[in-house]
Amino acid sequence: MLQAVFLFSFFIFVGTYLAYFFYLKRSVGKPWNIEVAEGFEPEISILIPAHNEEANIEPKLENMRNVCYPLEKMEIIVVDDASEDNTVSNVERFRFRYSDLNVKLLRQNPRAGKAAALNKALRSSTKPIVIVSDADTRWPSDILKKAMPYLADAHVGAVTGRGVNVNAGASWVTAAEESYLQLANFVRFAESKIHSTIRFEGGFCAYKRSAFDVFDSETGSDDSGTALKVVLSGYRSIMVPELVFYTSFPPTLSAKLKTKVRRATQLIGLWVKCLKLLFRRNLSLPKRIAIPEIFLFLINPLVFLILIASSIALMVFQPLSPLSFLIILSVFGLLIVWRHAFIELLIDNIVLLGSLATFLLGRRYVHWGR
Repeated sequence: MLQAVFLFSFFIFVGTYLAYFFYLKRSVGKPWNIEVAEGFEPEISILIPAHNEEANIEPKLENMRNVCYPLEKMEIIVVDDASEDNTVSNVERFRFRYSDLNVKLLRQNPRAGKAAALNKALRSSTKPIVIVSDADTRWPSDILKKAMPYLADAHVGAVTGRGVNVNAGASWVTAAEESYLQLANFVRFAESKIHSTIRFEGGFCAYKRSAFDVFDSETGSDDSGTALKVVLSGYRSIMVPELVFYTSFPPTLSAKLKTKVRRATQLIGLWVKCLKLLFRRNLSLPKRIAIPEIFLFLINPLVFLILIASSIALMVFQPLSPLSFLIILSVFGLLIVWRHAFIELLIDNIVLLGSLATFLLGRRYVHWGR
């Protein structure tokens, strides 16, 4: 019985990943079916939410100033979410120094969180394209030139990029994260080729203003939640691999877990929302994307728990069985050959389990933090 439970959970857990991977692999090489209009340069609003970003905000604005895009077509809206440091004064200093750049400063007090800050900025925006970028990320100079042509297509409502980890070699924690990023970016790209991905990243998210009403504040995931809103409005939300931005990831395990639990809880809330819409037949996201993602986020972590529990039970109660020996041998083999990827797989599913419990207990993440 114990061996049957292990084998069943193993084939479900591993099989789900492999089945979706090979299905997506067939889509990566297919055409976009999008009319990309080179030279498309609409007016844009760049929204930068900030909370205690005194070290980042001036370099961020300097980075925006150096992006290759007509200054007369850009407005930058910084929303300070009740910072307790010199974020506001640093923005004011930058505005005084570079009056050629249209920078607006809005203040939100008391602190209400990132989604509320973005919606405050949205009410002040006057442009047809709004772009969100976190204060601690940096863009290459050509990102807007590469991104805007995709938004020229009438069917595309949102575009995101992929984050490049600038401290990938800082520790085993960031090295393991790199394994996750490679797989996640593959999934996001393939889903985009099929129709849409709602796994957006806060370093670069560009939306057509006509494709959504407000930034998502229900799930706490303003980027991915808003991408879902765009899809529900009848548009496509896509990730373009050429649109890179630079960011850094926590080098310590404790900081990484804190970040991942927050993000996973938000995404679980998003996929629960998709599941409800699926039952009501109101989900515009194709089922061939939604169902595997729902399974991976909501069901597979529970299968993982059964798999781990049955593995431990086998080695405790049947230590001399061939299956116990095979489990031990496989774990050592994976740690030797694919150490970082294997560790990341374990961490991510433990995080998903904890986040699922957190979500079911009613915990929601509205504020963002370090």
